[in-house]
Amino acid sequence: MTLSSDTSQSGNVLFLILIAVALFAALSFAVSSTMRGNQTTGIAEEKEKVNTAYLHQFPSALNQTIMRMRMSEGIQPEELIFAFPGNTDYGTFGTVPDHEVFHPQGGGLPYQAPPDNVNDGSSWIFNGDLEIDNIGTTGGTNTNTELLAILTGIPESLCRYINYDITDVMQDPPSITVSGETNKFTGTFGYAGTVSNPALSGHDTYCYYSTNLGKYVFYKALIER
Repeated sequence: MTLSSDTSQSGNVLFLILIAVALFAALSFAVSSTMRGNQTTGIAEEKEKVNTAYLHQFPSALNQTIMRMRMSEGIQPEELIFAFPGNTDYGTFGTVPDHEVFHPQGGGLPYQAPPDNVNDGSSWIFNGDLEIDNIGTTGGTNTNTELLAILTGIPESLCRYINYDITDVMQDPPSITVSGETNKFTGTFGYAGTVSNPALSGHDTYCYYSTNLGKYVFYKALIER
């Protein structure tokens, strides 16, 4: 009788130990999964910060280069040339070197192709056919259009992060319908439309969703007019 009781108690203790081991294993797995999740989130955020830094740094360098060319060399906005090696959308690189932003004899700023994961792989667009609402003068003519650096195909997450970095407000990028986003500036300002939305009004830098392109679009005003 006593032997049976001892055996029963031993079985209960063993059962409780097994439960404890199972609970500990489950807890360890949950903690490990959480740490991996936090680590993945942290890596993703760091990538967004690096990509955002590039999207601010390169257009800002362009802005400063153009300002120097205009002030020290007397180059007018219409005389700026954005030709770069391997691309003829803006003319042939080296044809008028002292007017070329990316030529050593002109602006001296090397063209920087977007790094992987910043966008869909398309090149920067230098556009003189759009005006940004409440930037410079807004009049709906070719005398009001800005000179813009535009990058299309931005991931939504990066687009949101860019705007948060500018406004300190996390929100969905505005959807905008405007034509002429992919027009190339080759010395003549035109007017294709006004990029207008309360969210980006007055911002010289922003990211929005283009309903025409079906992509997220980043812009930076290089010259406000």
